[in-house]
Amino acid sequence: MRCLVINLDRSIDRLADVTAEFSRIGIPFERVAAVDAAAGAPFIGPPLTEAEICCFLSHRLCWQSIADGPDRYGAVFEDDVVFSHNAGPVLNDDAWVPRDADVVKLETFFVRVRIGRRHVPVKNGYSATRLLGHHLGACGYLISKKAAQKLLKNTRRLRAAVDVALFSPDEMTTVLNTTYQLMPALCAQAKFISENDSPATLIQVTPRLHRDKRVIDRIRAEATRVFGQLRNRSFFATEKVDAVPLRFPLAAHADIDPKPVPA
Repeated sequence: MRCLVINLDRSIDRLADVTAEFSRIGIPFERVAAVDAAAGAPFIGPPLTEAEICCFLSHRLCWQSIADGPDRYGAVFEDDVVFSHNAGPVLNDDAWVPRDADVVKLETFFVRVRIGRRHVPVKNGYSATRLLGHHLGACGYLISKKAAQKLLKNTRRLRAAVDVALFSPDEMTTVLNTTYQLMPALCAQAKFISENDSPATLIQVTPRLHRDKRVIDRIRAEATRVFGQLRNRSFFATEKVDAVPLRFPLAAHADIDPKPVPA
Protein backbone atom coordinates (compact mmCIF):
# COMPACT_ATOMS: atom_id res chain seq x y z
CA MET A 1 0.00 0.00 0.00
CA ARG A 2 1.41 3.36 -1.04
CA CYS A 3 1.84 6.02 1.63
CA LEU A 4 1.73 9.60 0.35
CA VAL A 5 3.01 12.52 2.42
CA ILE A 6 2.02 16.12 1.70
CA ASN A 7 4.96 18.48 2.23
CA LEU A 8 5.72 22.04 1.17
CA ASP A 9 8.93 22.60 -0.78
CA ARG A 10 10.03 25.14 1.84
CA SER A 11 9.28 22.84 4.79
CA ILE A 12 12.64 21.06 4.80
CA ASP A 13 12.55 20.54 8.56
CA ARG A 14 9.13 18.95 8.31
CA LEU A 15 10.38 16.57 5.63
CA ALA A 16 13.26 15.54 7.91
CA ASP A 17 10.86 14.90 10.80
CA VAL A 18 8.40 12.86 8.78
CA THR A 19 11.25 10.89 7.17
CA ALA A 20 12.41 9.95 10.68
CA GLU A 21 8.87 8.91 11.61
CA PHE A 22 8.50 6.59 8.62
CA SER A 23 11.99 5.24 9.16
CA ARG A 24 11.11 4.42 12.77
CA ILE A 25 8.14 2.27 11.71
CA GLY A 26 9.98 0.80 8.70
CA ILE A 27 7.61 1.99 5.99
CA PRO A 28 8.56 3.84 2.75
CA PHE A 29 6.62 6.88 1.58
CA GLU A 30 6.22 9.08 -1.47
CA ARG A 31 6.42 12.84 -1.07
CA VAL A 32 3.71 14.96 -2.70
CA ALA A 33 4.62 18.62 -3.15
CA ALA A 34 1.94 20.67 -1.40
CA VAL A 35 0.24 23.66 -3.01
CA ASP A 36 1.75 26.64 -1.16
CA ALA A 37 -0.58 29.33 0.15
CA ALA A 38 2.41 31.68 0.49
CA ALA A 39 2.33 32.08 -3.27
CA GLY A 40 -1.40 32.77 -3.19
CA ALA A 41 -4.25 30.38 -3.88
CA PRO A 42 -4.86 29.64 -7.59
CA PHE A 43 -8.45 30.84 -7.19
CA ILE A 44 -10.80 32.43 -4.67
CA GLY A 45 -13.33 30.08 -3.11
CA PRO A 46 -15.33 31.68 -0.30
CA PRO A 47 -15.96 30.78 2.45
CA LEU A 48 -12.58 28.98 2.42
CA THR A 49 -9.34 30.80 3.19
CA GLU A 50 -6.37 30.64 0.82
CA ALA A 51 -4.65 28.21 3.19
CA GLU A 52 -7.72 25.93 3.26
CA ILE A 53 -7.95 26.00 -0.53
CA CYS A 54 -4.29 25.10 -0.96
CA CYS A 55 -4.53 22.38 1.68
CA PHE A 56 -7.56 20.90 -0.10
CA LEU A 57 -5.81 21.02 -3.49
CA SER A 58 -2.82 19.24 -1.95
CA HIS A 59 -5.04 16.40 -0.78
CA ARG A 60 -6.68 16.27 -4.20
CA LEU A 61 -3.22 15.69 -5.71
CA CYS A 62 -2.95 12.61 -3.50
CA TRP A 63 -6.44 11.45 -4.44
CA GLN A 64 -5.55 11.79 -8.12
CA SER A 65 -2.41 9.72 -7.62
CA ILE A 66 -4.40 7.00 -5.85
CA ALA A 67 -7.20 7.14 -8.43
CA ASP A 68 -4.66 6.69 -11.24
CA GLY A 69 -2.64 4.03 -9.43
CA PRO A 70 -2.99 0.24 -9.35
CA ASP A 71 -3.62 -0.23 -5.61
CA ARG A 72 -7.02 -0.79 -4.02
CA TYR A 73 -6.15 1.64 -1.21
CA GLY A 74 -3.66 4.42 -0.58
CA ALA A 75 -2.72 6.21 2.64
CA VAL A 76 -2.51 10.01 2.85
CA PHE A 77 -0.56 11.84 5.55
CA GLU A 78 0.38 15.42 6.34
CA ASP A 79 3.97 16.12 7.25
CA ASP A 80 3.48 16.63 11.00
CA VAL A 81 2.23 13.11 11.63
CA VAL A 82 3.42 11.11 14.65
CA PHE A 83 2.86 7.34 14.59
CA SER A 84 2.19 4.82 17.29
CA HIS A 85 5.07 2.44 17.88
CA ASN A 86 3.47 -0.51 16.04
CA ALA A 87 2.05 1.33 13.03
CA GLY A 88 4.39 -0.33 10.52
CA PRO A 89 2.64 -3.71 10.15
CA VAL A 90 -0.74 -2.00 9.72
CA LEU A 91 0.56 0.21 6.90
CA ASN A 92 2.51 -2.60 5.27
CA ASP A 93 -0.54 -3.89 3.38
CA ASP A 94 -4.27 -3.32 3.01
CA ALA A 95 -5.50 -6.89 3.50
CA TRP A 96 -6.98 -5.92 6.88
CA VAL A 97 -9.16 -3.09 5.55
CA PRO A 98 -12.92 -3.87 5.72
CA ARG A 99 -14.08 -4.74 2.23
CA ASP A 100 -16.81 -2.09 2.18
CA ALA A 101 -14.57 0.72 3.46
CA ASP A 102 -14.24 3.84 1.32
CA VAL A 103 -12.22 5.77 3.91
CA VAL A 104 -10.50 4.68 7.12
CA LYS A 105 -9.52 7.46 9.53
CA LEU A 106 -6.21 6.57 11.15
CA GLU A 107 -5.69 9.60 13.39
CA THR A 108 -7.26 11.00 16.51
CA PHE A 109 -8.18 14.56 17.42
CA PHE A 110 -8.66 13.43 21.04
CA VAL A 111 -12.37 14.35 21.08
CA ARG A 112 -15.63 12.54 21.76
CA VAL A 113 -16.38 10.37 18.73
CA ARG A 114 -19.68 8.78 17.69
CA ILE A 115 -19.01 5.34 16.28
CA GLY A 116 -20.80 2.11 15.48
CA ARG A 117 -21.09 -0.65 18.06
CA ARG A 118 -19.58 -3.36 15.86
CA HIS A 119 -15.79 -3.55 16.01
CA VAL A 120 -14.01 -5.50 13.29
CA PRO A 121 -10.65 -6.94 14.45
CA VAL A 122 -7.87 -6.11 12.01
CA LYS A 123 -4.30 -6.82 13.17
CA ASN A 124 -1.85 -6.09 15.99
CA GLY A 125 -4.68 -5.49 18.43
CA TYR A 126 -6.38 -2.81 16.32
CA SER A 127 -10.00 -2.85 15.25
CA ALA A 128 -12.08 -0.86 12.78
CA THR A 129 -15.54 0.50 13.51
CA ARG A 130 -17.89 2.73 11.55
CA LEU A 131 -17.29 6.45 12.08
CA LEU A 132 -20.70 8.11 12.26
CA GLY A 133 -20.11 11.47 13.94
CA HIS A 134 -17.78 14.45 13.60
CA HIS A 135 -14.09 13.60 13.91
CA LEU A 136 -12.21 16.21 11.93
CA GLY A 137 -8.58 16.38 10.90
CA ALA A 138 -6.91 15.02 7.77
CA CYS A 139 -3.42 14.19 9.02
CA GLY A 140 -3.77 10.47 8.35
CA TYR A 141 -6.34 8.35 6.52
CA LEU A 142 -6.74 5.53 4.01
CA ILE A 143 -8.84 6.05 0.92
CA SER A 144 -9.93 3.54 -1.69
CA LYS A 145 -9.25 3.99 -5.37
CA LYS A 146 -12.99 4.12 -6.00
CA ALA A 147 -13.60 6.73 -3.27
CA ALA A 148 -10.71 8.85 -4.55
CA GLN A 149 -12.27 8.91 -8.00
CA LYS A 150 -15.66 9.81 -6.51
CA LEU A 151 -14.25 12.58 -4.30
CA LEU A 152 -12.33 14.10 -7.19
CA LYS A 153 -15.58 14.34 -9.11
CA ASN A 154 -17.60 15.72 -6.19
CA THR A 155 -15.06 18.33 -5.05
CA ARG A 156 -14.43 20.15 -8.30
CA ARG A 157 -16.02 23.07 -6.50
CA LEU A 158 -14.66 23.44 -2.98
CA ARG A 159 -17.42 24.06 -0.45
CA ALA A 160 -15.70 23.12 2.82
CA ALA A 161 -12.24 22.43 4.22
CA VAL A 162 -10.81 19.05 3.28
CA ASP A 163 -11.26 17.42 6.69
CA VAL A 164 -14.87 18.63 6.80
CA ALA A 165 -15.49 17.20 3.33
CA LEU A 166 -14.05 13.88 4.49
CA PHE A 167 -15.29 13.54 8.06
CA SER A 168 -18.34 15.72 8.73
CA PRO A 169 -21.77 14.04 8.64
CA ASP A 170 -23.16 17.42 7.59
CA GLU A 171 -21.44 17.07 4.20
CA MET A 172 -22.75 14.87 1.38
CA THR A 173 -19.16 14.03 0.38
CA THR A 174 -18.86 12.31 3.78
CA VAL A 175 -22.29 10.72 3.85
CA LEU A 176 -21.82 9.04 0.47
CA ASN A 177 -18.70 7.26 1.74
CA THR A 178 -18.55 4.28 4.08
CA THR A 179 -16.08 5.54 6.65
CA TYR A 180 -14.33 3.62 9.42
CA GLN A 181 -12.27 4.70 12.42
CA LEU A 182 -9.21 2.68 13.41
CA MET A 183 -9.33 1.91 17.13
CA PRO A 184 -7.09 2.83 18.83
CA ALA A 185 -5.74 5.54 16.58
CA LEU A 186 -2.60 4.88 14.56
CA CYS A 187 -1.35 8.48 14.48
CA ALA A 188 -1.94 12.08 15.49
CA GLN A 189 -0.68 15.55 14.62
CA ALA A 190 2.51 16.48 16.44
CA LYS A 191 0.91 19.59 17.94
CA PHE A 192 -1.33 17.42 20.13
CA ILE A 193 1.45 15.37 21.68
CA SER A 194 4.75 17.19 21.21
CA GLU A 195 6.66 18.10 24.35
CA ASN A 196 8.34 20.93 22.47
CA ASP A 197 5.19 22.85 21.49
CA SER A 198 6.10 22.52 17.83
CA PRO A 199 4.20 24.79 15.43
CA ALA A 200 1.31 23.50 13.38
CA THR A 201 2.11 22.23 9.93
CA LEU A 202 2.66 24.95 7.35
CA ILE A 203 0.06 23.27 5.15
CA GLN A 204 -2.66 24.61 7.46
CA VAL A 205 -1.48 27.82 9.09
CA THR A 206 -4.64 29.92 9.05
CA PRO A 207 -7.11 29.37 11.89
CA ARG A 208 -10.69 28.82 10.86
CA LEU A 209 -13.00 31.74 11.44
CA HIS A 210 -16.43 31.24 12.93
CA ARG A 211 -19.00 31.70 10.23
CA ASP A 212 -22.73 31.96 10.83
CA LYS A 213 -24.47 29.58 8.46
CA ARG A 214 -27.30 30.81 6.30
CA VAL A 215 -30.70 29.28 7.01
CA ILE A 216 -30.58 27.34 3.74
CA ASP A 217 -27.16 25.94 4.68
CA ARG A 218 -28.46 24.83 8.08
CA ILE A 219 -31.41 23.10 6.44
CA ARG A 220 -29.13 21.43 3.91
CA ALA A 221 -26.76 20.23 6.65
CA GLU A 222 -29.59 18.80 8.74
CA ALA A 223 -31.11 17.06 5.72
CA THR A 224 -27.70 15.59 4.90
CA ARG A 225 -27.26 14.34 8.46
CA VAL A 226 -30.67 12.65 8.47
CA PHE A 227 -29.97 11.08 5.07
CA GLY A 228 -26.69 9.76 6.45
CA GLN A 229 -28.41 8.27 9.50
CA LEU A 230 -30.93 6.54 7.26
CA ARG A 231 -28.24 5.30 4.89
CA ASN A 232 -26.09 3.97 7.72
CA ARG A 233 -29.01 2.85 9.92
CA SER A 234 -27.26 4.71 12.72
CA PHE A 235 -30.09 6.20 14.77
CA PHE A 236 -29.57 3.87 17.72
CA ALA A 237 -26.76 1.37 17.12
CA THR A 238 -23.97 3.73 18.09
CA GLU A 239 -21.71 4.58 21.01
CA LYS A 240 -19.56 7.54 21.98
CA VAL A 241 -15.90 7.38 22.88
CA ASP A 242 -14.51 10.16 25.06
CA ALA A 243 -11.22 10.18 23.16
CA VAL A 244 -9.82 7.74 20.64
CA PRO A 245 -6.47 6.84 22.23
CA LEU A 246 -3.13 6.72 20.47
CA ARG A 247 -0.92 3.74 21.16
CA PHE A 248 2.25 4.55 23.08
CA PRO A 249 5.21 4.87 23.18
CA LEU A 250 5.46 7.80 20.78
CA ALA A 251 8.37 8.62 18.54
CA ALA A 252 9.81 10.97 21.16
CA HIS A 253 10.14 8.06 23.58
CA ALA A 254 11.41 5.42 21.18
CA ASP A 255 14.76 4.57 19.64
CA ILE A 256 14.84 6.02 16.10
CA ASP A 257 16.87 4.60 13.26
CA PRO A 258 18.42 7.73 11.67
CA LYS A 259 18.55 6.13 8.21
CA PRO A 260 15.47 6.98 6.17
CA VAL A 261 13.55 4.24 4.40
CA PRO A 262 13.67 4.94 0.65
CA ALA A 263 10.43 5.07 -1.29
